[in-house]
Amino acid sequence: MPEISAAPTPAPIHVRFFAAAAEAAGAQELRLPVPAEGIAVMELLADLPRMVREQGSSPGPAADSAAGDADRNPDERPERHSDHNSDDGAATLSLERVCARSSVLINGVRARTETSRVRPGDQLDVLPPFAGG
Repeated sequence: MPEISAAPTPAPIHVRFFAAAAEAAGAQELRLPVPAEGIAVMELLADLPRMVREQGSSPGPAADSAAGDADRNPDERPERHSDHNSDDGAATLSLERVCARSSVLINGVRARTETSRVRPGDQLDVLPPFAGG
């Protein structure tokens, strides 16, 4: 009898953060899962701080929540280096503020946050307002 295989897992999206967005996220880039049907950019941006916290990934200013840290062995917590977002709540709020003001590109093309969708395998660039503008 032929084997029945599960549906393939959709490819993650590649999120790149620039300038203040990278500082607030604590990473310059992340790979994040999205549903096979994609997700609205507006919904993704609203959920991004939580997704970054859950990844708890890279060195730098981390956006882990205090609750997430409480579940970890203190020796396993990510190392944090930051002059700005010194507590976890500030990092999360900062990322929320930055995302609310940012422009986004999907696969290099400017996207409208109200109507665009990100699909598995897409690249999303988060571009905060730059100084002087």
